[in-house]
Amino acid sequence: MVGKKHLTSLSKCLGLILFSLIILSLVGCSASDETTTSQKNSQEVISIGISQIIENPVLDLARDGFIDALKEKGYEDGVNIDIDTQYAQGDIALTATIAENFVSQNKDLILAISTPSAQSALQSTEEIPILFTAVTDPVSAGLVKNMDSPEGNITGTTDMVPIEPQLELGKTIFPGSKKVGVPYNTSETNSQVQVELAKEAARGVGLEIVEIPITNSSELEPALSAKVQDVDFLFLPSDNLIASSMSIIRKVSLDNNIGAIGVDEPMVKGGALACEGLDYYKLGYQTGLMAIEILEGNKIKDMPVVGTEETELTINEDMVNSLGITLPDDILENAVMVEGDN
Repeated sequence: MVGKKHLTSLSKCLGLILFSLIILSLVGCSASDETTTSQKNSQEVISIGISQIIENPVLDLARDGFIDALKEKGYEDGVNIDIDTQYAQGDIALTATIAENFVSQNKDLILAISTPSAQSALQSTEEIPILFTAVTDPVSAGLVKNMDSPEGNITGTTDMVPIEPQLELGKTIFPGSKKVGVPYNTSETNSQVQVELAKEAARGVGLEIVEIPITNSSELEPALSAKVQDVDFLFLPSDNLIASSMSIIRKVSLDNNIGAIGVDEPMVKGGALACEGLDYYKLGYQTGLMAIEILEGNKIKDMPVVGTEETELTINEDMVNSLGITLPDDILENAVMVEGDN
């Protein structure tokens, strides 16, 4: 028989063992909870919606620059951010649908590439931060009231470049020029603004602007063909429809032996003769740096709309040869020569 003394000792031992197991269990649960919380925080993904009016070389460069800026600063798609890119394929009504979907999905940030995309995003939300790029005149487009002190939830980068240097370039390449044809999409605010700026700039360099308004790409070739005999060269504004129709510009240029001055390198590669233009990749990259500021807590009201003063003279060597143009030495010395895409 076991004595009472031994039973008491055994009971105490069992009690101590049971108490220890309970403590270990509680500690384990606490550690497990902490691990779960830590894992959850480390797996939190920032959701970014990109609304792009259309796929073309210019806007694609801006998008790529934006994504690369994020990646270089530690925000990588598929790792700690989720980038959802949607294209409206030139349909302005579809930009509204894209924006509304981004809002319903509660994106953390929206990037709008082009004026129509930015306008639709702004109309869809007053809460989600919005950045825009490839927008020529944010004030005329109704996106901001003041470029230096944006109000509300939107800011970004502008692709406005001085037009007078482009016209002067055309006049230098084509001495004796009097008239410049300007094709543009009448439904784009950006384009309408640039036409007015071109008229003002043209007066300063002794040129006359001949407007060539269109509403879709099917109108471009007949509209150009009807006007090219009346002008000395073409000026191509920053216009999404024009940028997406460079093969038509190239064809009309070659068929009628007339050169086109663009505003960016993709236009030149696509068939324009030359440009004193900006780099859309750098513009998108700059917008990406702004996105990082927002994600890290900076307020949009403290982030002015910015542009770039860097431009580069680019010339399409294929078009120079095809049009039989002899360029002045001072232009050749300062130019980057590129081959055409076609």
